Amino acid sequence: MSILTAQELKELTGKTKPAWQRRELEFLGIPCKPRSDGSLIVFWSDVRATHNVQPAPREPQVRLS
Repeated sequence: MSILTAQELKELTGKTKPAWQRRELEFLGIPCKPRSDGSLIVFWSDVRATHNVQPAPREPQVRLS
């Protein structure tokens, strides 16, 4: 399995700090695992798998105006 490098992770998330990267990955729906030094492990297969995910349909909303 191939993992993203630190530079690739920075390019994917647009963030430099691991905590910010983790939040961005969670928002994108990409799973990650923390290392003991605080950096993140992200597998390329997970990045590619989320590329094919369709957004959930919006729930109808009630307008009270």
